[in-house]
Amino acid sequence: MFGLDANGRGQIYGQENKVSDSGSVDAVTVVKSAASLVSNIGKDVSSSDAGGSSNDTVTQTTDYIQHAITVMDSLADLGKVMPFMAPAFVIIKAIIAVEQRAREVDAKCTDLVQRVTFMLSHLPALKKINVTDSTRQVVDRINDVLKKAAALIQTYRKQSAVARRLSVHNKDRFASCASSLSQCTNDLMVSLQIHQSTQLDILTRPVPSDSEDEAANKFITSHGGIDAVKGNETLIKQFATEMKLTVDDNVMEQLNTNISVVLQQNQDRLEQSLNESVSASVVEGIRGLAAQMNETAKEQTFVCVQCDKEYRDSTNGEKSCSFHRTDYDSWNKTYRCCSTQNPCQAGHHRSEHHCDYPYGNFFPFARNITNYTDTTEKWTEIEDINLETSKKLTASVARLFRWKSRGAQPELPTILIRVGELSISEPYLFKTFNTKDLEVLSKVVDITHQPVIFRIWHSEQEFAMAEWVLSSAGIISGVKITAKAATSDKPYIRFCPIDITSCKLSGDVRSLSEGGLRSYKPETPYILPEVQRVTGSMHEKAPREVRKDFKTRTTPDLPVVMKLVSDPPLVANPQFANPQSDYFTGTISVFNKHKANSMEPISIASVNVFYRFIGEKKYQPVKSVEILDGVTLPYSIDPRQTLTLKFGAVVLRSEEDVKMDARWWNRAFVARQRPLRFKVVITDIDEEECSLVLDYVCPTFELEKADKDDIAYFYIDDPLTWKRYGVHIANSSRNGPGAVQIGSDSLNADAMKTIVYKALKTGESEIPLNIGKENDEGKSTAWSWKAWALVDLSCRRLYAFKILIHKTHSTAQSYACMGYVNCPDYGGFYEESRPICYATETATFPKLPPHVSSPIILDDDFDALVPDEASPLSKISGVGPPSQSAISDEVQQRLASIDNNLSRLAIAMEQLVEIMKTR
Repeated sequence: MFGLDANGRGQIYGQENKVSDSGSVDAVTVVKSAASLVSNIGKDVSSSDAGGSSNDTVTQTTDYIQHAITVMDSLADLGKVMPFMAPAFVIIKAIIAVEQRAREVDAKCTDLVQRVTFMLSHLPALKKINVTDSTRQVVDRINDVLKKAAALIQTYRKQSAVARRLSVHNKDRFASCASSLSQCTNDLMVSLQIHQSTQLDILTRPVPSDSEDEAANKFITSHGGIDAVKGNETLIKQFATEMKLTVDDNVMEQLNTNISVVLQQNQDRLEQSLNESVSASVVEGIRGLAAQMNETAKEQTFVCVQCDKEYRDSTNGEKSCSFHRTDYDSWNKTYRCCSTQNPCQAGHHRSEHHCDYPYGNFFPFARNITNYTDTTEKWTEIEDINLETSKKLTASVARLFRWKSRGAQPELPTILIRVGELSISEPYLFKTFNTKDLEVLSKVVDITHQPVIFRIWHSEQEFAMAEWVLSSAGIISGVKITAKAATSDKPYIRFCPIDITSCKLSGDVRSLSEGGLRSYKPETPYILPEVQRVTGSMHEKAPREVRKDFKTRTTPDLPVVMKLVSDPPLVANPQFANPQSDYFTGTISVFNKHKANSMEPISIASVNVFYRFIGEKKYQPVKSVEILDGVTLPYSIDPRQTLTLKFGAVVLRSEEDVKMDARWWNRAFVARQRPLRFKVVITDIDEEECSLVLDYVCPTFELEKADKDDIAYFYIDDPLTWKRYGVHIANSSRNGPGAVQIGSDSLNADAMKTIVYKALKTGESEIPLNIGKENDEGKSTAWSWKAWALVDLSCRRLYAFKILIHKTHSTAQSYACMGYVNCPDYGGFYEESRPICYATETATFPKLPPHVSSPIILDDDFDALVPDEASPLSKISGVGPPSQSAISDEVQQRLASIDNNLSRLAIAMEQLVEIMKTR
């Protein structure tokens, strides 16, 4: 930034043009924009020049500076008549300011200022001739060379004495600038028809070299060259000692900074600032404005946008305003810039919002405009992204409707131009222009030939910028915005035509260039390989219905009937899931078949539960049994009465099942492949036993399938864990056009372009996406999946995704699935088509034996066998089936019903007889 102090006050760059109602530029502002350069622009220079020999210190203005001031005064009169001369006046004033603040005389700077002064001393002759187009072209070239000279002098003066001597290329830069000045001076003299033979030696003489430069060259040569010296702090300190100079903390940074970049930055910022500085001369002329300054304007009260305090110009010093670089974070109760409550920045007060440097109040001001839909009408916007760094470059043009949502409208029609994103660390432009601003700027740009409004970064490979476009009549006709990333072949360029009298679109927005990484259209469709899969099989519905036809097995000495009450007969893991066991609950009823008047209750002493898998020939006891609903054993059941018995039973899982760490609710993991049979055995106090068999078939939940938005779903089934392992691939429109979601990861168009860029850069066409799930060898349920992007290097596009799902077992069958899916269209395409080129694939399908399904036994007749008559009760709780009653259960139930009816009838008759006796 040319001549910008920590706050930007009074500098060329960043000054606001205050426009009055009549359309003229505020005199106070413009005079400060130009005249205050002398007192401000050299502050950075004076500190950098410290450390030199005290004998070189200059305490009064030298002759060459006085001569330059005299020439500058003559240009002020010229600028009043010819506004296109205003840039020369501003630049020479800036050069004088730098030299006046310098702490020592430098031969190269003195020589360059003398050359500039000699060239500009001929400009007053323009008043005596008719200025033609060729003369204007010469003046324009003079302004360009002056900017380079000013940037060089300032950059050179800001270097410390040590860095200045050790920068051996400084002399070459001064020589190049001197040559350009000589050419421009000769062209000017020819254009003005000036024939001068004297004093031309000032143009032809060589750039001077002092003894310090010669000593520096010898030191560098004797110590291995400039690269060896500037990287060695010890050598730098040695040189400073020999030259009796002081080494400061910035000398290493200055020596290793690319001076060319700094020069270009200073020159670009000077060019940006000239439009605002020159606008003063467009309206009134440079010297005429000084007469308009008066005490009333000087003592006008303003409100600072940075600290919200009132101030007057007469008391506005360089550290009058204290503020934070960021706004207050109400969530964390602090400022993000410094994490303290005390302001961390100081500078001049500012009366209008600006983006010259970050300050806290600016960000809510900008968000009030950008975060709502009723504040602006966006006309055009471009964005490019660096595919290596993910840095975005943006620019936009919009009509401003109001300063905040449902807030006040601008007094005049206004447009908003943005370049870059709001940041405290990166440059950006967020600026409004009303109709009067645009009217003045039209004349300024026509004079300065500087159409650039703002530019981020100075590299031609990566930048974003906005610039004015002038009509043939020299009037602003629109705004051109450009954005280009280093990884893009071409920039995005949009032209937005504007009517500056109304701040409205005067035509359609035109696309002048399409940037980004663009693809070519494939000549033929892509044909993808078939899905490869080695997988198990699982039934998606219950393999059969639950059997409920088992009858009570008992002995004649224990006349009971056991029935199912719950439906289904058993429920697994209803409330909690234990990875080491499954918990079953069931409810049965026990009916005492003794006659009502028999006075023979049945006392139940214990309840035991046994289980077996279908196909096994032996019942085994469960881990534990509990009686629920508050029933306590022993429990007596009166004749013709029923006991409802709810129980819970725990079945341990096998060691292999426990390793799977499965937690199932409302399903039994142990019964996932084969149904279970439970036998509930009731024992009375006489050790008589009866039993009832309960059937359990594990209910199945619907297996995961492709969703309605999926473009593909790949999976494998593992019967051992009874689980489906799959990956969904779906469109993800919420992440932008062409975006794809693979599993839980989303890839938008920018991510796909990044993949293609990497493929083009490396030459590899199968790119790992680094997403998925890695296998955990420590668990039996572990599985993994990976994904690759397949890139067509010919068409420069990502054409398909490849998914590999893999599940391994150390003691069982392993499974895998490899599938391909076409990538949806994304990004932009060239009209040209090319032959397709399939990717070279290195990831292959694993070698696995085919899956062979084992037969599953769903039912058997073990519980229907006739018991051994010699020991009718021995097998109730053991391996064999219990005995069956001689009379069928249906007949027994009917007999019990008759007994109940007869008993109630007998009781009723007895009660009737008693009533008759009473009467």
